[in-house]
Order: sequence, then C-alpha cells, then structure tokens
Amino acid sequence: MSPSRCAAATTALLALALGGLTACGSQSAEEPHSMSTTSVIENAPTSGIRSNAASAAPESTQDSSPKPQVTDRQTEMASPAGEAVGKQHASKTPEPSGSCGTDSAQSAVDANIGKVKGIVNSSDWSVDSLSTYDPCAALSWVTLSGGGTGSSPRQQMLFHYGDYLGTTTSEAIGFHPATVRLSDSSIQVTYTYNKDGESNAEASGRAVSTYTWNESTQSIDHAGEWPPGIG
Repeated sequence: MSPSRCAAATTALLALALGGLTACGSQSAEEPHSMSTTSVIENAPTSGIRSNAASAAPESTQDSSPKPQVTDRQTEMASPAGEAVGKQHASKTPEPSGSCGTDSAQSAVDANIGKVKGIVNSSDWSVDSLSTYDPCAALSWVTLSGGGTGSSPRQQMLFHYGDYLGTTTSEAIGFHPATVRLSDSSIQVTYTYNKDGESNAEASGRAVSTYTWNESTQSIDHAGEWPPGIG
C-alpha cells in the first residue's frame, strides 16, 4: 500500500474510533437511573417522604380510602326482619300496673291533706316534694312542712297505689325526716330531735324507723324508733 493510501486509511479509522467513543458517552448520559437514585416526593401527604422512584407515580382517579366493613349487626338491622330482632333486645318501657292509682301527686295531696291530724289550715303547710309520690308503688310518701325553718314541724302522708293510708306519726315533729326507699313496699325514715339542753342548731338526736306495706294485713308495719314522746 502506498504511503498516501495508508495515511488516508489511518485517518478514516481514527475518525471512526473517535465517533464511536462520542456516541457511547452520549447514550450513557441519557439513561434513566430510577433504580439507583433517590428523590423527595414534595406533594406527598407527609413532606419529606423518600422514595426509590425517580418521580411520583400518577395519582389514581379512584378513591383509594378504605371502605367501611358492613358487620353482621349492620346487615341484620338493614332488613325488616333484622329490625324486628333488634327491637326485641331493646329496653322496654315498663307498663303501668293494673293497680296504679289515677290521681296525680298534687290531686292526692289536695284531696287528703284535710285528714292529716294537726293541720287546721292547709294553706299554712307546703309540700317538700311531689316526686316521692308514686301511684304505682305499694308504698309512697309526701312530706309536708309547716314552716320555713329547719326545725319547723313536718308530717308525712303515706299512700298505697295512690290511696291515702294515714301518716307516719300521730303528730307533727320538728326537723326534716330524711327518707329513703328500701323497696317498692318499704321506706326508712331518720328523725332528728333535740337532746336535753340542745338548741335547734345543735340537735344531735337520731331515731330510725322503717315502714312497710303488709299485703296480708292490708296495713303498714312499723319497726324501729320514734323521737321521744312521738308515736
């Protein structure tokens, strides 16, 4: 081969080699590196979450929030039959007994306050509370007050299914009788009284009585104590 052809061939080979190297470098620079780079998802729910993906995946147009699970109870109540089953297990309002009285508390007091011993003028007496009267209870009561002080005389009216029975004591006594229900047919009353030498403010005497409706005798049984001189 002549020197000129050899030089031309050498130049061509050199140009070809340089072109190949340039092409390889250009291809390497454009290849994605999603498997080896890290990026920050700026629009993620919590800022700063890091991901191995090169970019955030497109958001789905469908709602991805978890759907509520329908429980067996919800399924049961969704049908008419299930609704009936649910109502069977619900608390029922107690039906009034056939023995319930028909008078309201105020009517029962107004109709019988004139029968209470020691009360001359009913307008001088007031009712402590009407809530203790129960026309459906075997025994209920209403406390009357003959004055506005702590030691003013009190009297208690007793009722059996709304029917007036009488009073807890034969005469009115001073101080409020603390009364609690023990059962449908029994109440407990704690009386306060003055011991010797005590003022009304110092009264420390206590007497506890229970009153129970006796179905056999159709009357009230008393147990316990009354204040001295009271019966």
